This record gives sequence, C-alpha cells and structure tokens, in this order.
Amino acid sequence: MKLTVLATVIGLFGLSDQALVEWLQAAFYPTLLGILVIASLGIPIPEDIPLIAAGVILSQHPEVASWTGTLLVALVGIMTGDLVLYTVGRLAGPGVVQHRLVRWVITPRRFNRTVALFQRWGMWACFFGRFFMGIRAAMCMTAGATRFPYWRFFLADCAGAMLSIPLFVFLGYWFAEALPTLRKSLFEIQGLLVALVIVGAVAGVLVWRWRRQRRRAAITARRAARAASVGAATEAA
Repeated sequence: MKLTVLATVIGLFGLSDQALVEWLQAAFYPTLLGILVIASLGIPIPEDIPLIAAGVILSQHPEVASWTGTLLVALVGIMTGDLVLYTVGRLAGPGVVQHRLVRWVITPRRFNRTVALFQRWGMWACFFGRFFMGIRAAMCMTAGATRFPYWRFFLADCAGAMLSIPLFVFLGYWFAEALPTLRKSLFEIQGLLVALVIVGAVAGVLVWRWRRQRRRAAITARRAARAASVGAATEAA
C-alpha cells in the first residue's frame, strides 16, 4: 500500500495507512477549516502550508476529499479569519495597534505602512495583500481600523482568496505528483549539484578575498593621501 510522507509520520504513533485514511475521511474538512481560521487570525502558522498540505492529500488520497469541497472549505476558513480581524480593527479603531494582544499581527510601523497602501491603492491593496504572507493579517485589521468600506474589503479580499487558494492547493498537488520524478532527477544529477556547490563556494571565497584586498588598498590610499595633505600643510606653515 502506498505510503505518503504524512502517513509515515502518523505511523510513528501506531496508525496504519488505512487508519490514517479513515481518520482523514472523518476529520479532513473540519481540521482544514480550523487550521485556516487560526492561520488567518495572524497566528504564526502561514495559511500557505495547510493549503499545500491539502493539495498533497488530494493527490495521494483522492478518496478523502474532493477539489470542490477542499476549495470551498478553505475559502470559508480564510474569509472567516479575515472578517474577524477586520471586525476587531473596526471596533478598536486606529488605537488597535496599542493593544499587546495584537502586536503579533500588526505593529505601529506596519500599521502606518499599510494605511499608506490603502490611501494609494484602495481595493487593490486588499486584493494583492492576500498574496503576501507578512501582509495579510495586517491588511485585514488595518482595513477595519481605518473604516475601509466593508463590502469593498470583502469583495477584494474574497477575489484575492479565490485566486490564491487554488494556486497553493495545486502547488501541493503538483509537488506530490512530481515528487518521484524529482527524486529520480536529483539522484541522477547529484554529482553535478555537488560540483556546483563546490564551485560556488570557491567563487564566493575568491570574491570575498578580492573585496577585502580592495578595501584594504582603498584604506591605505586614503591614509597616504591624508598623510600627504598633512605634510603639505605643515610645510606651508
């Protein structure tokens, strides 16, 4: 029976591959939903990781879940977390950045930067903010704190999510499908990879030594010029 990386890890806890499949069939959607809500709230768990993992599971265990169900659950989970952050920001206002409980999401400096993005780009800031891991949560909370119109935020954020979610899920799906080929290719070219690493390391050392010698020569030249100017001034005096 085919074992995935996930199955191997779970196997360490005494579960067989079949037991893992049965567990995933019962808990895949609720687990994915919960993880994505938490990730969207700014907890340091990038939502990209569970989305990629979902793609891997769709590839290795298609009996567990469907593409449609996975994408819908992911969209609901992510939008739920984003709307919670928007609501918190809207209720607290600009002073939200002063609360310690949200410092892991947004700092005063990041808040000011995000406000500038909203002032310049409006809905586009919401849309493109979804594609950047360090901006998503801050973008949602800033939108609420600055009273950015709810429906404009919702439409832009949802549109961004509808593009980013399939992208990351497909990335995991493709990676799982291509993993055997990638392993074979890496094995075949591992000698070339080692040679490239060695050449790169040697080149790096040579460049470092050349730059160090150049800096030393520049320092010596400056000192000589300074000494010459001091000597000329002394003679003139």
